Amino acid sequence: MPETPEIPEIPAPSQPIPEDPEAAGAAGAAPAAGTDGEGVDATADAEPEHGAAAPDLGEPGFAHSAAVVAGGLVPDSVLQVAARATLPFQAARADLSFATAFWYNDLIETGGDHEVIRQYLVTAAPRTRFEIGQWTLRGDLTDPEQPLDELVMGGFAKRWTVLDGLGVAVMPTVDLHLHAERKGWRWDTQEITDGLAAQPDDIAAIGDDPLPAYVLGHEADDSGASAHPDRPQALLAGEVRRAAPDAPLTWSGPLPTGFDGSPVFAALPLPDEQLKLLCLGVALPGADGPDAPATVVAFAELRSAIHALAPRRRRHWWQRG
Repeated sequence: MPETPEIPEIPAPSQPIPEDPEAAGAAGAAPAAGTDGEGVDATADAEPEHGAAAPDLGEPGFAHSAAVVAGGLVPDSVLQVAARATLPFQAARADLSFATAFWYNDLIETGGDHEVIRQYLVTAAPRTRFEIGQWTLRGDLTDPEQPLDELVMGGFAKRWTVLDGLGVAVMPTVDLHLHAERKGWRWDTQEITDGLAAQPDDIAAIGDDPLPAYVLGHEADDSGASAHPDRPQALLAGEVRRAAPDAPLTWSGPLPTGFDGSPVFAALPLPDEQLKLLCLGVALPGADGPDAPATVVAFAELRSAIHALAPRRRRHWWQRG
């Protein structure tokens, strides 16, 4: 059963932390401990998985500058709930097109002690428009753990459904699960769940004031020096904002190579000096070119578009509605 982490609530300080310009930049994101389906308590020690040490959460803190929190409690919480939620891929052969996808659980139905979900990989639509795609199979996402491997998929573009007007594409994960079954292992992932994905009210709370945020993706060397470049995971610190109530979310700068399609996270304030960690949406390259600030397609729009892909569930004659 896929994990369904609750939204972490993170203690916020009463005083802002002084800025530390040396903390800016992309933070390395070695696989962090996952959840067991009961959510994440940001003040508790996380149990390590796959031989990784539990992250040191340090002193609870959150400041106005992304440079400060790049090594603090919020990014550590992102890694706790999502370090095993991303998967790098590229166009195979000579096409140098690199991106990141992430696992998302679309909640179809709840009742009693069960949930019905449909699982997808989500990414930037332009990066899926190739005949042959190549996944980098992270060994830390497999059980039992496997050596780093690759999975080449023919008919790649046809496997994806492009969400109209959003620049995002989704693919059911069934082919990846079948591949794992044939190889004698299973996926051991985290997923962006309905509870972690931002709601419309969460997005509406973001205004023109920059909000510290994080993109979790996989870097790539697009120089062509290697047909199989390393794809290390990294957590990029920045900020998001909305210039107007009807404006899209924008990221504070361009995306590094390989980060198109990555999930974007931020912590929103709650009463009682708490912070709520959320996945805001999908990072897409800016419309004005590779050096333009990136756009974030929010789950306020994505959730309903993905949910509409699910076939209508059959009901028996004794069921109403």
